[in-house]
Amino acid sequence: MSEHDTSTDTCYLHPDRPALLRCSRCERPICGDDAIEAPVGYQCRQCASGGQRVRRLGDLFVRPLVSQTLVGVIAVLFLLTQADRSTVLGTFGLVPAAAGVEPWRLVTSAFLHANLMHVAFNGLLLWRLGEMLEPVLGHLRFGALYLAGLAGGSLGVVGLAWLTASTPLAEIPLLGWVFATSPFGVTIGASGAVFGLMGAAMAGMRARGVDPWRTDVGSLVLLNLVITFLLPGISVGGHLGGLLGGFVAGKLLFVEASRARSAAVRTAGLAVVVLLATMLLF
Repeated sequence: MSEHDTSTDTCYLHPDRPALLRCSRCERPICGDDAIEAPVGYQCRQCASGGQRVRRLGDLFVRPLVSQTLVGVIAVLFLLTQADRSTVLGTFGLVPAAAGVEPWRLVTSAFLHANLMHVAFNGLLLWRLGEMLEPVLGHLRFGALYLAGLAGGSLGVVGLAWLTASTPLAEIPLLGWVFATSPFGVTIGASGAVFGLMGAAMAGMRARGVDPWRTDVGSLVLLNLVITFLLPGISVGGHLGGLLGGFVAGKLLFVEASRARSAAVRTAGLAVVVLLATMLLF
């Protein structure tokens, strides 16, 4: 039997108009004005409104607005603070001994940088990792992840300074040279939060059954760890704390979309708890 001829039918929504085709869902005749393009064929307006929304390819991509905004803020602050850099660093840089009485330093220090190479390197990594993670996590979870990496980095800096002041860590050969941190030194930079993004990327890969050490992310982590331990003047505690904080946050955040908001709230809450605990260390 041949396919039904719609030339003698009228549109069931507009009986005064001839039907040009049939709805691919309910198979009722429809005119051209009532034909809505669907993933397969055309649907009438009633079926299209009740079915799954048709999404364009561009709708599937989440623009990394949070990471791009963070890069912009960091760049602007770097330019604005060059006129009186010593005063700004002394007021907003992370000084472990002052973390308990001036807690804003735990956060503001992550938005300040020492020189052009410092801000360019962190900004580039933040931009690239944001392009990788934010479309997957969404804006809310990515923001919570960044806060968790920042908190982990601050805890690492203050924690090593506390160990240096409370134990003979500084007197131990090699370990003291690598890990000892002055309680009165100033630490700045977004490296802790950026390391947190790398840690979360590794957690996400492991959750999907991928060995992160065999990927570009694993190579990036190894390279940055080598730089951390070999070059002087780099915050070992900030980098390791951020990496660990991001990995733990990634384990919480890479869940199905139905729990995305609750995972973001739990992660942000954990980051706040870490910041409060860091204040109490000194």
